[in-house]
Amino acid sequence: MAPIYSPPDAPWVWKNVCKVKEKLKDGFSDSIWTIHPKGYTIKSSYDWLCSDQSNVDWTALIWNNWNIPKHSLVTWLRMQDGMNMKAKLYALGCSPDDLCTICQAQTETIEHVFTNCEYVKMVKQELQHWFGGSDIQTHSLLAADRKSIKWKIRVAMFNAITYHIWLQRNNARIHYCILRPTVLVSRIVNEVRRRIQGKLRGLEEEYVSTWLRNIGVY
Repeated sequence: MAPIYSPPDAPWVWKNVCKVKEKLKDGFSDSIWTIHPKGYTIKSSYDWLCSDQSNVDWTALIWNNWNIPKHSLVTWLRMQDGMNMKAKLYALGCSPDDLCTICQAQTETIEHVFTNCEYVKMVKQELQHWFGGSDIQTHSLLAADRKSIKWKIRVAMFNAITYHIWLQRNNARIHYCILRPTVLVSRIVNEVRRRIQGKLRGLEEEYVSTWLRNIGVY
């Protein structure tokens, strides 16, 4: 493969293209792709580039078909540390401070916004009452039985919380206002309930437990 050079002022997209090509050079021998017996394919090169990547245990929380898709996207950003929290913006000189946009009490990090912020704690406490006390924290979801309907619903709720907390954080930053915890809880519950009802439609009666009736799905 002929070398490709990227000048210092090249766009970041071009720099990344050059970086990937440099990695792929190791898979060629005399212009022959040695990784796959049938020659070069996009799939084989992608699999080869990803071979040194480690697996993560939270993928089941994202690729749960009971989630609302836009909720899964925001949760994926959260897990990838892809959100521009004020701690990151402040370090880059793009924010005058690093305080939480919602509570203005502590440094705004992903851990704080989704776990330690007092506003978030109030929302989660209200939701746990609706959920019959079931824990919807990341560690408990990953340790639970992933084949049950109850787990799928808990994961859908986890994703809905992540989405709506991020939405309120952005509302606070842009519009300087947020919903009261009780109003936000009602909105999250109604969204998840409609999603659950759609997924349960057509299932046999034996799958509809007393727990589902207690949380108002049936």
